[in-house]
Amino acid sequence: MPETKEVKAPRSWIFNYFGSGLIWGSSFFFISIANLSFPPMGVAFWRCLLGAITLFTFIKIRKISFRRDRKLLLLSFAVGAFNTALPFALFAYGEHHVSSAFAGMANAITPIATVIALLTVFRGEHVTRNQIIGLLVGVVGVLTLIGVWEGITTDSWLAVAGIVIAATCYGFGGPFIRKFIQPLGHPLEVAAFGQIAGATILLAPLYFTGELTTAPITMQSVGAIAVLGIFGTGIAYTLYYPLLKQVGSAVSSSVTLITPLVAVTLGVLVLGEQLQSYEPVGGFIVIIGAAIAQGIFRRRKTYAM
Repeated sequence: MPETKEVKAPRSWIFNYFGSGLIWGSSFFFISIANLSFPPMGVAFWRCLLGAITLFTFIKIRKISFRRDRKLLLLSFAVGAFNTALPFALFAYGEHHVSSAFAGMANAITPIATVIALLTVFRGEHVTRNQIIGLLVGVVGVLTLIGVWEGITTDSWLAVAGIVIAATCYGFGGPFIRKFIQPLGHPLEVAAFGQIAGATILLAPLYFTGELTTAPITMQSVGAIAVLGIFGTGIAYTLYYPLLKQVGSAVSSSVTLITPLVAVTLGVLVLGEQLQSYEPVGGFIVIIGAAIAQGIFRRRKTYAM
C-alpha cells in the first residue's frame, strides 16, 4: 500500500483575524507609553527593527528559503514606506496630542479607505449602493469622532490629520500587497519581512539625524517598544499576510473594526483617558459605515475554516 503524506490543514482565518485585531488594538496603548521616552520617528524605527528581527528569526527557525528577486526588493521599499514607516510614525506623532482611545477608534477608517482603493486605484469591483452609503456614513462618523462642530485647534488638527492619513495608508496597503506582491509567489513570511525591513532602512536616517530620545528611558518605555516590535509588528504580520491571502483585502482590512474596542478599553481602564461623549458615538458610526461599505451585513460568501 503506498505511503500517504499527511497534509497539514490551513490555520483558520478566524484565528488570524482576531489574533491580529487584538494585537493591533493593544498597540495604541503601547505607543502612548513608548511616546514617553522616544520621538515619533524613534517609536516607528525601533518598532520596525524589532519586528524585522522577529520575522527573520521566524523565517530561520522554520527554514523558509529566500530567493533573489529585484522586483520584490523594490516593492518592499514601496509598501514599507506608505504601509509601515509613514503610518507608524504618524500614529506615534498623533498620540502625542490625542488619546490612544481616539487613535484606535480613528483606525476604523481603514476598511473605508480600502473600499475607496478598490474602487479607484485598484479597480476590483463595481460601485454599489451599499458602498456609497457606507462611505457617507463613515464620513459622518469621522466628523462626529473629532467633534468638528466644536472647532479644532491647529495643533490637534495636525494630529488628527496625521492619524487619518495613517489609517488611509493601511487601507491602500492591503490591495497593493495582494495585487503586486503576492503574485510573485514568495512565502508570506518573506514578503512580510521585506516590507518591515524596507521600512526600517527608510526610517533609520530620519531617526538618527534627529533627537534620539525625548525623556529618560524607562523600563516601561523599553518594554512598550519591545511589545510593539515583537508582537505588534513581527508576530502580527505572520497573522495578517496569510489572512490577506485567505479572504482578500476587503475582508482582511475589516480587522480594524475590532481594534477600537481593545484600544478604548485599555486607554480608559489602564491609562485613565477621558472620552468626550461624542467620541465613542463617532467611533461606532465609523465602524457601522465601514461594515456597510464592505457588505458585511449582507455577506453570504464563506471561507475555509
